[in-house]
Amino acid sequence: MINRVVLVGRLATDSEFRYARDGLAISAFSLAIGRGESGADFLPVVAFRRLAEATYRYLRKGRLVGVEGRLASRTFDTSEGEQRRVIEVVADRLRFLDPPIALGEESPQPDAPADAQQG
Repeated sequence: MINRVVLVGRLATDSEFRYARDGLAISAFSLAIGRGESGADFLPVVAFRRLAEATYRYLRKGRLVGVEGRLASRTFDTSEGEQRRVIEVVADRLRFLDPPIALGEESPQPDAPADAQQG
């Protein structure tokens, strides 16, 4: 079986970053993929470890990015006790497609790498 996803789009949201109880870095964001005249699809993307840290440090809403990874589904319980299912892209590689951010623009690190991988 093959489960491989390659997407190019713009971040629809800033990255939400957190550490799990076991110390695992997790980053989640929504990627807007254009459909031409008919709008866009908004896909949830999640990254872990060093890749999660890179998304938090270098990516902001509106930035153009290439994402490689796999589709995964998971279920969770809401605070109201309802069970929900979500399908998301689990990223294992990112390519930053915008030019590096100039000094003085809104970003903590102006020297973003062109490519980041899960590690």
